[in-house]
Amino acid sequence: MDFTINPLANRIVFGLGATAKLSAEIDALGGSRAMIVCTAGAAGRIAPIVEALGSACVGVFAEVQPHCPEEVVLAAIERFRSLDADCLVSIGGGSSIDTGKPLAVETGKPTIAVPTTYSGSEVTPLYGIVISDRKKGHRDDRALPRTVIYDPEMTTGLSPYATAISGMNSLAHCVEALYPATPNPIATLFAEAGIRALVAGLPASVATSGDLQARTQALYGAYLGGTVVTLVGIALHHRTCHVLGGSYGISHGDANAVILPHATAYNAPATPAAMAILGQAMGSDDPAAALYDLAQSMGTPTDLKSLGMKESDLDAATEQAIEVTAYNPRPLEFGPLREMLQNAYEGNRPTSPLAA
Repeated sequence: MDFTINPLANRIVFGLGATAKLSAEIDALGGSRAMIVCTAGAAGRIAPIVEALGSACVGVFAEVQPHCPEEVVLAAIERFRSLDADCLVSIGGGSSIDTGKPLAVETGKPTIAVPTTYSGSEVTPLYGIVISDRKKGHRDDRALPRTVIYDPEMTTGLSPYATAISGMNSLAHCVEALYPATPNPIATLFAEAGIRALVAGLPASVATSGDLQARTQALYGAYLGGTVVTLVGIALHHRTCHVLGGSYGISHGDANAVILPHATAYNAPATPAAMAILGQAMGSDDPAAALYDLAQSMGTPTDLKSLGMKESDLDAATEQAIEVTAYNPRPLEFGPLREMLQNAYEGNRPTSPLAA
């Protein structure tokens, strides 16, 4: 067995109430003047955290926007410098954490991430910035948060809808890790465990927002999902979601919920071993259909049409997905990929039965 693995650089602090350790983690990084990054909607909810930090928090940048527009990223960097901050605390979902990544690259200062969704971005060096109408992806090890605090209690404020769509995002990380460009048995183990944790934790978290046992399972799955992205990267599914978000304004979570079953069906003929693992983890002999049914049961979108996508844009989206996807286990051909997006547009239930 041959494989190469790059050890992760994060310090992981996981557990109920772990946010109470934030001040100590700032101290451990040598920080004393932290700036917090979050959305405007989260500013009120994190007020107790800001108060607990006292003088260790010198300001809050609460202007995060979905998909990280370039002008917002530049404004965050300017604010950080004006405050003479020496570390960053990103609190929120993928957009908040990703807004902090280019800031860390630009300033060289350490970041602590406190995820409140299941995006998994907190353990990856990947981020995207929207410039004009295109989302440009980056990978830079300097962007990786130095410390991640996983506190399931921080996710209980998520609506059932946000829980479901961010969970589908993390589930997609795990699914794509089952068929990487270079085989990686460690990533496969993490991915399978992540799928099992997410499938167990997400429906119960959607049904009862305060179910901390379910929230812990889902957050653990999200951690594993983010980890495997760092280990093996992404393929057609996530590249397509970046196209839909950057060029057509569809939220990343919504895009994941719709596209994942269809991308799985598209790649199934080329990935029988991966589909067998996915089927076992989901308890189904038709993984693509099972993913569609899971999304539907949790109330997430199952078609692009309802998200405002125009059918007339599907040709251009297909071409762009081919352009930006560097690796995929099944060759990307315009006709089959265009058909995949048509099915996703209409919300047709895909199927990929396992070989007998």
